Amino acid sequence: MEGRACTDANEENGDEEDDEDDDTEDVRLIPRCSPVPRKRGSSIFDETAEYMRIHQALSAGKRVSFADTTGGDLVDVREFAAFDSDEEDSAKWEEEEEAKYRKAEREPTYRVNPEFHAPGSGALLQAVRSHKVEVEQISPVEDEPLAFSGVIRVLNISFHKAVYIRSTMDSWATYFDHPAEYVLGSNDGDTDRFSFKLSFAPPYTTHGSRIEFVVRYETSDGDYWANNSSMNYAVTLLLSYEDDPGQPRQVSFSVLAFPLALKLNSDLFYHWSDFKGADEPRPTCN
Repeated sequence: MEGRACTDANEENGDEEDDEDDDTEDVRLIPRCSPVPRKRGSSIFDETAEYMRIHQALSAGKRVSFADTTGGDLVDVREFAAFDSDEEDSAKWEEEEEAKYRKAEREPTYRVNPEFHAPGSGALLQAVRSHKVEVEQISPVEDEPLAFSGVIRVLNISFHKAVYIRSTMDSWATYFDHPAEYVLGSNDGDTDRFSFKLSFAPPYTTHGSRIEFVVRYETSDGDYWANNSSMNYAVTLLLSYEDDPGQPRQVSFSVLAFPLALKLNSDLFYHWSDFKGADEPRPTCN
């Protein structure tokens, strides 16, 4: 009985110890802010070894070298000769053919035409004495087809004098005063001469363009005007086109009438009877 009691006591003690062990295993204490374990990365030595392994594996199949390491030149210059392609040749040929038949542009011939008549010598002196100033002459300028020159005769009423040409090309919408130049040695005691030059300018270079002008004569006694009896002086530009010398002329051909009777050498011609079928009727001319 005592032995059984001891056994039961031991079993109870063992059960208590097992209960204590179970209680110990169920409880886990985790400290606050504990670090999370991380996987350790490869070191710089490992990365370097991996790079060298890859580099050696790539360089084993292909190697890069430069020309200067083997004594060569780094620059290679090559010259290419230009040549005309078939399309350029065709376009050039077409342009040349078109130029052969293209009508050349005709250059116009310019001519200035005064719309007034300058007075004669007797009438001129009378007009100068009456109006103190008058247009004496208008003439074209050599080698300047768009320009014309003029001569003004003035009465010598004072030593200090000046002459101006007031002109317009747009019907007096705008105008300009051009000083005339004194003609040296032109004084004849009673009168003096002044000269001027006017020119047509774009856009007033078309056929029918006009330059209108009047003359102002300044003296110490006052100003005097000449305006063609209040009609103004005017010069018109005329254009004409000459025939193109390169254009082929039309040639007319005349039909020559043969004489009614011609004396021919019979040895040079065959007779109708010499041909096969001489029995056939001969051709006749109506």
